[in-house]
Amino acid sequence: MPAVKVTGATHEVGVDQLFFSTTDARGVIRHSNNVFIELSRYRRDELSGAPHNIIRHPEMPGGAFKAMWDTLQTGSPFAAYVRNLAADGSEYDVFATVTPLADGGYLSVRTRPVCTDLFSTACGIYRDARAVEDSALARGRNRREASQEGLGRIAEMLAQAGLSSYEEFQNAALPAEVARREELSEGLPQRPGATGELRSMLEAVTAIIAELDSWMARQEELAALSASLKAAGRGLTETLQDPRLSAERIAALDRSDPRVAPLAELLDLWGQMQGIVSPLVSRLVDVLAQLDANSSRTRFRIALARLHATITALFTVELIDGVGDRQYSAEAIPDLIETLTQGLGEMERQAQAHRALADQALSCIGEASRMMTIPRQLLMLWTGSPSAGDPALPGAAAELSCAASGVVESVGQRLAELDEAAARCSAVEVVTGASRMREHLERLTAAAGAIAPQ
Repeated sequence: MPAVKVTGATHEVGVDQLFFSTTDARGVIRHSNNVFIELSRYRRDELSGAPHNIIRHPEMPGGAFKAMWDTLQTGSPFAAYVRNLAADGSEYDVFATVTPLADGGYLSVRTRPVCTDLFSTACGIYRDARAVEDSALARGRNRREASQEGLGRIAEMLAQAGLSSYEEFQNAALPAEVARREELSEGLPQRPGATGELRSMLEAVTAIIAELDSWMARQEELAALSASLKAAGRGLTETLQDPRLSAERIAALDRSDPRVAPLAELLDLWGQMQGIVSPLVSRLVDVLAQLDANSSRTRFRIALARLHATITALFTVELIDGVGDRQYSAEAIPDLIETLTQGLGEMERQAQAHRALADQALSCIGEASRMMTIPRQLLMLWTGSPSAGDPALPGAAAELSCAASGVVESVGQRLAELDEAAARCSAVEVVTGASRMREHLERLTAAAGAIAPQ
């Protein structure tokens, strides 16, 4: 097939137009829905058996696709903004998700990008990465080497934006895109007159979407709690590292002065306990980061499942209405059921990890609180005593006394915040009613099997 020439023309994807395709392990198209055919401007027979990169736009950096394959080869799903090239040379933008299938193939669902800020960020990164790759090619690098340089540039730009990895970006982008698309959508079509197995299928997938709705609501609560935990953890770290109570300043106190000696002894004890507690707080901060990452992955999985459930419902409605290609619609549904089942299993594993991490966080906070109790109480006795406010206290000692008062108050506040937020986080069930979800999936599977093409 001759190369397509870019014309500069564009066409938009509708909010309720969901692309669907499956490929084999090499990326060769096995199945494509009517939306894909319509917007790619290719006939079904041209797409079937063609490499999926038949729609690749030359502006897209190879580094973005390397990131995709690197992720997929670990068995994890991938999501990204992509500019595609249609058969007539026009272009269109999508937010694409790709999920590995058990047979080695891949399932992709793509939607219209509706989060303009995230989309603009991605476009800017792609332009920069493409320029890096073009420069590499001009220096004699091959395409594989250029793609590696492009991927490196993508990672650099994400880091500049405060993101530690591409995964962190996709885990934020997919839930945002799915939620915003659902706000703009006209909603799932209803078919109250449906009968038989198709009615059972539509009822089952609608129930799955309802379960996912409640799960996502819990994720929003967990995201807020996670932000509170991370903020309190950072605050505790900063408090313990307060430069006003540095070992050097404490050592410089004149201990021969009877007004200073009691304070110096208490600050020595504080410094010793700080050395013991600081590694524990570092471990706590690491656990909180893992908890946040786990919650982010769970939100990603729930959003992906919502997308897969939505297109399953749309295929079911096509079958009820008798529109499109009935055989292709029926053949697509088992792959979607597989991804939904796979996603549920992963969400359950993430829920177990959440509970374990939340328990670790509570344990670290409790241990830190116990260790800090005695030195905090002793410092509180000092800061509440007349000696602390003695105007005759030497300048350096007076500054340390004032700093100690602030640190004692801050540590108590941060530990209380951590304890309260961690307890709430531990109490929130990430995934509830998983058995109900499995029942809905079993009902959907049985009904889909009954209408599967022979």
